[in-house]
Amino acid sequence: MITKLENIFQKIQENILVKFEEFEGTPFRDKSLDSWTRKEGGGGKTAVIANGNFFDNCAVNFSSIVGKNLPEAALKNKKNISNGKFSAMGVSVISHPKNPHVPTSHMNVRLFCLFDSNGNIKDWWIGGGYDLTPYLPYRDDIKIWHKEAKHLLDSFDKTYYKNFSKECNDYFYIPHRKERRGVGGIFFDNLKDLSIENSLIFLENVAKQYLNSYVEIASKRKDTKYSQVEKEFQLIRRGRYVEFNLVYDRGTAFGLQSNGRIESILASLPAEVKWSYKKDDEYKALEKKLLKYINEDWNV
Repeated sequence: MITKLENIFQKIQENILVKFEEFEGTPFRDKSLDSWTRKEGGGGKTAVIANGNFFDNCAVNFSSIVGKNLPEAALKNKKNISNGKFSAMGVSVISHPKNPHVPTSHMNVRLFCLFDSNGNIKDWWIGGGYDLTPYLPYRDDIKIWHKEAKHLLDSFDKTYYKNFSKECNDYFYIPHRKERRGVGGIFFDNLKDLSIENSLIFLENVAKQYLNSYVEIASKRKDTKYSQVEKEFQLIRRGRYVEFNLVYDRGTAFGLQSNGRIESILASLPAEVKWSYKKDDEYKALEKKLLKYINEDWNV
């Protein structure tokens, strides 16, 4: 059964890589594709495009691990769970495009299973979602992102979009900055409304919709000219992404707590990023405009 489940997630990874490689064109400057195993059990495949034609860097990770006790990060919102042997598998994606007019994007889909002493599944749930982090925002792009997410979720449950979009806004919030990380999307955890078979179909559809929406937006913006000032702004604002991922992100915490592969866990960080104490007027003007978008409620 595990192999069958793994095949579903590996197919998701492959589909995303095909589309991302189309953006890069040829030749690839720096592409890595590593299969790896984990001493405690399981393994995965990490694909990274770095210093590319389209991406500064992006990572498309598949992992399937097993262990004796599920890390605390995965149990944060689970109550009355008797921990024990677990299986956790999924795909995570983070894209950091070169052009600051193309937003950064993130997506992940995952399945957790807990087993009893006889090796039978005693509990399971799914989680995931996707969100968008623009630097030079376009209202039409954000509307497309949310409208298409709602259309997908409505086909499963009319309550999903309202709940999942709110969860996304709440989760991707940087308390010490008092800012959201981006303009939102959808986020869900501890979900088992459907059968396990239909839950996997749901995850496949989430990944497919993420890819379709992101490709649509990126295709419109990838050839937009940008200035050095705009590139510098992107690099500094990427610092917010790093701050969230290292301080608050439960996926990062899960990877570290489960003794995961550090190279894969940190592959989501941007290759180039800056922190600047002193900000000039051009930066302040771009940030003021961006924050209006980030602080707006985009739920449709």
